[in-house]
Amino acid sequence: MFKKFWLDTIYALVFILLLGFVVTQAFAFKIFDVFDPIGDAFADMESTDIVFSQLREDPLGEEEIVIVNVGNLNRQGIADLVNIISASEPRVIGMDMFFPDLKPDTLGDLALAYAFSQVENLVLVSKLELPNENESFDSLAVSNELFNQYAETAYANFITGAADQDDIKVCRTFAPKEYAKGELEYSLSIKLAYYMDSVKTLNFLDRNKDVEVINYRGNIFDYGATQAPITYFALDWYQVFDGQFDPELIKDKCVLFCFLGKELGDRQALEDKYFTPLNTHYAGKGHADMFGGVIHANIISMILAEDYIDEMNDNIETIIAIVLLYLNVALFAFIYHSLPKWYDGLTKLIQLIEAFSLFSLGLIIFNVYNYKIDTTWMILGVLIAGDALEVYFGVVKNLFTKEGRRELTELNKL
Repeated sequence: MFKKFWLDTIYALVFILLLGFVVTQAFAFKIFDVFDPIGDAFADMESTDIVFSQLREDPLGEEEIVIVNVGNLNRQGIADLVNIISASEPRVIGMDMFFPDLKPDTLGDLALAYAFSQVENLVLVSKLELPNENESFDSLAVSNELFNQYAETAYANFITGAADQDDIKVCRTFAPKEYAKGELEYSLSIKLAYYMDSVKTLNFLDRNKDVEVINYRGNIFDYGATQAPITYFALDWYQVFDGQFDPELIKDKCVLFCFLGKELGDRQALEDKYFTPLNTHYAGKGHADMFGGVIHANIISMILAEDYIDEMNDNIETIIAIVLLYLNVALFAFIYHSLPKWYDGLTKLIQLIEAFSLFSLGLIIFNVYNYKIDTTWMILGVLIAGDALEVYFGVVKNLFTKEGRRELTELNKL
């Protein structure tokens, strides 16, 4: 009897895993998408978003990074901004924008090139293009050589999961380095962080991870456009021109030029804007909350603070999910045989308690230890175990017994 019980639980586990595989394949081919508007609304949410947007205390302001909004200035205007900021002796200037072609305004191009030539440490963005089967890129777009000759390059690409421009762009992770045309290229955040602290940046790279989770700290002051903590100091283009800043604010700092709207707080600007875990609107992601330049600033802060996020290996998560599933199968099988009248109520109660506990445990571990565990499959296994086991005992197992088949035959005769 004891041996039969454990064989039953193993067969039930195999059945549930096969059932789960069939269901996941159906979802992979989007068979049920038309019936799943709620799932679509939550598709871009992760449980850890709650930690970033609700549970964590607001961090202190970042003192090593200053962000400058270029607005809609032309190249002459950007050149003037660079000249003013450069005079305050920043440690490094990063330009989160492209200058791929020369403009009809030749004087503006020359002025910008001259401004770049006066910057001691300058990084211009590149763009990874044409991904190939070798998990690298066949092309690297850079600014025109007139500007590029005075700078290092570093790519600004983020990992968003968006297939085209109309898709929601959710940025949780980034790649520290990639290969383009066979050459190693670093991300803009890595290059700028290296100028601020080479040792910490090399320590970060020594983690040797292809993809890193961004440990977000906060946003800029944007006149109430978002509810994220105000962590980064941003200067608007007109404030720079009017001298509304202390040069000591710039000296020896990382200054990042980027687009933050026509002016700070511009809620109509959607260019280079992303959804992040700091977004308080989980379902549907109402409005993008962070510009690309601010995301780079968050990554730099993470590196300089050595405050990284680690993740549990996918294989370990899968093993834990299967072990939990089997333990639940064994427990529910015992209840099915010993307390059949209590089966539905007890299993549902146990499932709810387990699912809530797993969800809460994942949040606590992430919040306290910066360690990310994806409990999705664990929770899913717990939630389907009870009903799937009932199907196994009530349908599958009966199909392989004479008594079960005889009952079906008798039903057909009726």
